[in-house]
Amino acid sequence: MDETLRSIPAEAWPLIDILFNVTCVVTAVWLAWTVFVLWRRSASNLTTASSASPNRKAQPDFLSVDKKARAEAIKRGESFDKDLDKRQRDEELHARRLARAKETRISRIARLISLFMALFSLATMISGTVFQVTFMGAIWEKYSASERLMAVITAHPIGVGVTVVVILYNLVTFVTNRKWEEK
Repeated sequence: MDETLRSIPAEAWPLIDILFNVTCVVTAVWLAWTVFVLWRRSASNLTTASSASPNRKAQPDFLSVDKKARAEAIKRGESFDKDLDKRQRDEELHARRLARAKETRISRIARLISLFMALFSLATMISGTVFQVTFMGAIWEKYSASERLMAVITAHPIGVGVTVVVILYNLVTFVTNRKWEEK
């Protein structure tokens, strides 16, 4: 044997070392894999096909019902469904409250502005009717339509401004809500 080892050239020894190490690693991996598979089969209560023996009296576990465990599982499922339904109702309620609160703030502001504009328009109309009848008559006789419009704008800038704001607001609301489309 000693003579056989001496006959191997020195250049081949690094290759032999590498092949020996690879063989050891492959053997270790194979051994670890085999142990892992055996442990897994044991944990899963599996047998290899070659070692299986027929058992005519064997019955699957699902044929015998564990009524107590089944009732507990049904009870857990029902409580989970109740919790899930309650959580969904709470989320929907919270979303509606947030939407309502947002709409409420905006609608309150809009209602306040509308009330202010209505009162201002009423006051402007009363003052225009009672106190400005002669002024409007004079404007009607002296000026053309565009001059009358300019005279009303210069005489009542706040009323005209509020009217323009209301008209623009309603136009913007009409366009953004697309009220002409059927839903």
